[in-house]
Amino acid sequence: MKFSIVTPVYNGEKYIAQTIESVLSQEGNFEIEYIIQDGGSTDNTLFIIKKYEEMIKKNTFPIKCHSVELKYCSEKDSGMYDAINKGFGKATGEIFAYINSDDLYLPGAFYSVVKILNYYPEIDWLKGINSTIKEGSNEVTKGECFIYRRKWLRSGIYGRSAYFIQQDSVFWKKSLWNKRKINIDSFRLAGDYALWVEFAKHTPLFSFNKQVSIFRKHYGQLSESMDEYRKEQEKIAPHLYLLEKKVVLFFSLIRLFKIPANNISSKILFFCMFPLYKKEWYIDFDKEDKPVKKLAETFTVTEE
Repeated sequence: MKFSIVTPVYNGEKYIAQTIESVLSQEGNFEIEYIIQDGGSTDNTLFIIKKYEEMIKKNTFPIKCHSVELKYCSEKDSGMYDAINKGFGKATGEIFAYINSDDLYLPGAFYSVVKILNYYPEIDWLKGINSTIKEGSNEVTKGECFIYRRKWLRSGIYGRSAYFIQQDSVFWKKSLWNKRKINIDSFRLAGDYALWVEFAKHTPLFSFNKQVSIFRKHYGQLSESMDEYRKEQEKIAPHLYLLEKKVVLFFSLIRLFKIPANNISSKILFFCMFPLYKKEWYIDFDKEDKPVKKLAETFTVTEE
């Protein structure tokens, strides 16, 4: 299998080297095509990218998979999603993902994806667990394996009335990308949200119970512009007010009473509020690290 990973960047000298290394150092039985789409950086971003390009050409960077190809282009764009769209326009792999120049893949991330797709080739879209780290800190906060209901995905509930789908932990097949009927480059902030709503029209999202990425929280990120983000969301998926009020109430009660996710109380509350909820499949791993499909009882599963 071949991964096509896109990183959009503009003046990202502070963290881009860490991001590049987290992609290129993935180990396993696959190929990596890494496409960095630069928006015309004026700092040392291009110098750093070229350094890694030279290392690969001279075989001085330790390659741990079948092959690694680093491509980059520096040109003006209309925003992050324009850059991502341009990057995927050059992609030749079977598995797509994009990671921002602030974030990191964890060792074994691609290996887990390949293993799952080898066992379950019918899966087109999957998501691992993403952790977070604050700028200026080395302390990583581990995330949870959240479950995503397809009906709620199509309705745009995740990221608006329920938890987000953090893109750095999401992978999908090129064939799914080719089915989309939207252009994400028309968005400034909610392009990934629009993409998830679009993908859900074609296939479910399978969560898998492995830590795969780290999202870096720092000042100056676009995600802080929530008012504009909400306006873009509304254009993509109009509110389902009754259902979304129930979703908001459920998670408010969970937080208010500090109910653990897989506690019996949370399960009872969940099924009382959503009695027609259809259980969703997710991917766990057995003692031999073999992927196994399981049905989730509620909205998250605890990593074992």
